[in-house]
Amino acid sequence: MATNFVKALVMSAALTSTLTVLSTTANAEYQLIDRVVAIVEDDIVLASDIRDQIIAIKQRITASGGKMPADDVLFEQVLERSILENLQLQRAAQIGLRVTDQQLNDAMTNIAARNQLSLAEFKASVEAQGDSYLTVREKIRKDLLLNEVQRRSVIRNINISESEVENFLQSEQGQLLLSPEFNIDHILLPIPADAGTETKALAKEKAIQLQQLAQNNNGFETLQNQIAVHNAERSPLGWRRAENMPSLFKGVIDNMATGDVSEPILSDSGYHVIHITDKRGGVEGKRTETKVRHILIAPNEIRTMEEAQTLANDVREKIEQGEDFTSLARKYSDDPGSALSGGDLGWTEPGVLVPIFEETMNKAEIGVSSQAFQSQFGWHILEVSERREKDLSQERAAQQARMAIAETKYDDELNNWLQELRDNAFVDIK
Repeated sequence: MATNFVKALVMSAALTSTLTVLSTTANAEYQLIDRVVAIVEDDIVLASDIRDQIIAIKQRITASGGKMPADDVLFEQVLERSILENLQLQRAAQIGLRVTDQQLNDAMTNIAARNQLSLAEFKASVEAQGDSYLTVREKIRKDLLLNEVQRRSVIRNINISESEVENFLQSEQGQLLLSPEFNIDHILLPIPADAGTETKALAKEKAIQLQQLAQNNNGFETLQNQIAVHNAERSPLGWRRAENMPSLFKGVIDNMATGDVSEPILSDSGYHVIHITDKRGGVEGKRTETKVRHILIAPNEIRTMEEAQTLANDVREKIEQGEDFTSLARKYSDDPGSALSGGDLGWTEPGVLVPIFEETMNKAEIGVSSQAFQSQFGWHILEVSERREKDLSQERAAQQARMAIAETKYDDELNNWLQELRDNAFVDIK
């Protein structure tokens, strides 16, 4: 419900904001300049805001040659949109959302870049059109805030079942989304249809030379002269999925990695050589995981960092002499999370542990305890017991499927949330 403060504000707006006194030498002239058109929870919507939006919409419709709606219809639509925006901005304030100047600057820079402009050029372009750059900037800030409050409020309402994920992955849409794309550069060394054996052999020899040059020069980009000398033609294929690729190349690309140059491929038109310049999408991937245990000797109120180092070296010497790592970890380690389990950290993924620990772990031989080394926590001794390559294909496929399904559900959930927000709000249209 509207607070007493807001009601007082509305009454004040009706009396003082609606009429302004324009003083003249002879008398005072009263002129209507603004009024409240709606109370929205703890805020108000002014007629001037609606008027400015309607003017801007009419200008866009006129410029595009579209059909102009009736004024009353346009007023109702703009007012309803303003009410919804107001409610969302109030919700954003309630949950502490804000757009920092840095976030706004980044957004403005990205918008300028999409228009192939610097930020200074974008500002000049806005002002050259008669618009206020500060007004545009604040509109973008508001849009960012609206997008974020919508995202946070809607995402939590989207539920995706495992069966939905499985069905999506088996669908044509899922297969298309998850298949990788290759950026393919390509040259063709033509062969006449009536070419003899000697001509074909010579053409293959030239194609092999171009292939080797491409391998040594990271592709065909810098080989224009050599390609011309060999009477070949360069025609990049660009980004292609497997299903959109010439059948001649499908089997070849399956065995190629990014940066590879194929051997000459013979077709009716001549010899082809392809170069995979880049790859994107797809779900193939692996991650090296490491099973590791450690002993941490940390400084404390009665132990300096130097004393911690001395103790760590003593513990390392005990390990060298054959004492059990697990027992020593339980006795000496200051890591409460792993000491009771003999220092075991289990299987760890890249990027989880502090850099110096991960660097030492990656260099360690399996079954050999490391020398004592220092991190911000103190002195460590670690021992790698096992490494494995984890296939991420299924995990990535499921993740991408959930994102795609969420995208299809987002608009419906957003409409439901906005309707619920509107239905549960106090709104008094004047």
